[in-house]
Order: sequence, then structure tokens, then C-alpha cells
Amino acid sequence: MSSIRLTVPATIANLGPGFDLIGMALDRPRDIVEVSLEEKGEDEVKVSGLYANDIPIDPNRNSAIVAARAVLKKLKKENFAIKMKIIKEIPTRRGLGSSGASSIAGAYAVNYILGNPLRIEELIECATEGEKIACGSPHIDNIAPALFGGITFISSFNPIKIIKLEPIRNAEILVLSPKIEIGVEKTKIAREILPKEIMLKTMINQVQSFGNLIIGLMKKDLNLIGLGISGDHVIEPARAKLIPKFYELKSKALENGAYGFSISGAGPSVFALVPKGEGKRIGEILSSILKEDGILSEYSIHENSEDGVKLVS
Repeated sequence: MSSIRLTVPATIANLGPGFDLIGMALDRPRDIVEVSLEEKGEDEVKVSGLYANDIPIDPNRNSAIVAARAVLKKLKKENFAIKMKIIKEIPTRRGLGSSGASSIAGAYAVNYILGNPLRIEELIECATEGEKIACGSPHIDNIAPALFGGITFISSFNPIKIIKLEPIRNAEILVLSPKIEIGVEKTKIAREILPKEIMLKTMINQVQSFGNLIIGLMKKDLNLIGLGISGDHVIEPARAKLIPKFYELKSKALENGAYGFSISGAGPSVFALVPKGEGKRIGEILSSILKEDGILSEYSIHENSEDGVKLVS
């Protein structure tokens, strides 16, 4: 096989207190990526879809091509040329794992075409090269759920070890995206403002929240999951400054029955875990809060998807 077509999902990283450690796959939107290898020529990428204008077509700056090229380099097959088509449906610079999806899609496709010679850990390492190009840091909290689906926990970075947990069921995931622009290097900005040191009491509270999240996921306890999601004492206070009316949004979401509320990845999107059938009602309330200050926004309702990368041909 010399070509492949696959889809890869949007993701939400951190889930409150799990900075750089945990993420979940959404049922939609999904990018569609077609990749082929040729024995001669130059790398080439064509992009279409809703967010095509935000994606660089320079192979040296496109995260999917860079990750795919990293696979070829690791396998010492750099003579191949990569031809890629991306239908970009995952919003960019919203905190929904757009670059992570592209990175793992490119790496996975080339590895698959060549017969899957790489171990999963090596594949993820190659995908991080795409993330570095896109946002300046090689984090894998979006890459892992985009690859595996469900909820993924990174139990070790060196060597890379990923534990997949079952998806959250019997609840909706409400994503609210204010139409604001933090900057082209949004993720870099959102990481630079984080505290370099924290108080011991803050660390204890953060570990407690992360414990609530993990145990809640294991016990399938939506209230405990939500308590964990809402209890970020380190990252959320720093990044909330970049999101208009964040704490009012959080308060209203919880008052109206949301299990938990936090920032989606690096933002500016926020998300809430809400009871089934309540996403639209709560979404309208939150978007109206922003509208009061003249801030446009859009909301969408999702499920936590079992599926990560999926072959479609």
C-alpha cells in the first residue's frame, strides 16, 4: 500500500488539574487526511475545509508533514516524497487539539503505509516534532487521545507510557468558544504566563483535584469527575486572565447543573461536563453572558468518543 485515508478527532487536554498529563477525544469534528508516498519529488500538502486558511502549506511549517517526515527520518527512508491532502474541520487556535490531530495523523499515516514498523512510543515521539513546529513545545496530551480515543493518561514521559481509560458516558461535553484572538502563537503565550513555582498548599489542593478526577473516571462517578475538572488551582488562575468573564461563566455553568467546568487546553475555549440533554440550555446561558459585553461566541455539544485515529480506506 502506498496511500492511506484516515480521520482524526478534536481533543480536550488537561481536563482541569491534569496539565500535560490527560486528555479526551471528542466525537466531532474530525479532520480527514490523505497521504501517499512517492519515490521521487518534493513533499507537498494541499489543505481544504473550514479552517484551511489557517494551515501553512509550506512543508517545513506544516505539523502533519513535519511529523510524517520525522517517521521517514527515524526509519532511514528519507528518499520518499510525502504527498498529503488535509480537510481541516477542527478549529485552529481554540484549544481543541488541532495541531495534535494533524501531527499524529501525519505520523500514523506514513508509519502505516510502511507496514507499521515503529512502536507506539516511537510514533508518538515523531508526532511531537509536528507539535513543536505548531506551538513550540513537544507536549503529547492532545496527541494521545487523538491517537487512542477515549481518555488517555500519560503515566511516564521517559519512556512514554500511555494508559487509556474508558470514555465518559451518560453526559454531554459543552464547548464554548469566545471569538477572540489571543495570538498566532497562542499555546506559547498560554504556557509562558504559567507560574514557575507554587505554594505547598496549592500543590496539595491540585493533587487532591487530580485524584478526584482520576478516581471519578475509574468509578464512573460524574459528580466526582466534575469536582476534579473544576478544581484546577495552578493553570486555570493564570490562563483565566486571557478569557473574558471566565469566572462568571464558570459560576453560572455550575449553578445551572454542570458537573464541572474548566479551560479547554490552552483556551480560549472553555468546556463543561453537563447532564444529558442540558448542553443547549447551558450553552445559551453562557453565550448570553459574553454577548452582554459585546463578545461573540459559539457553542457546540459533544460526546467523549471511543475512537481516535480511524482508517477510512
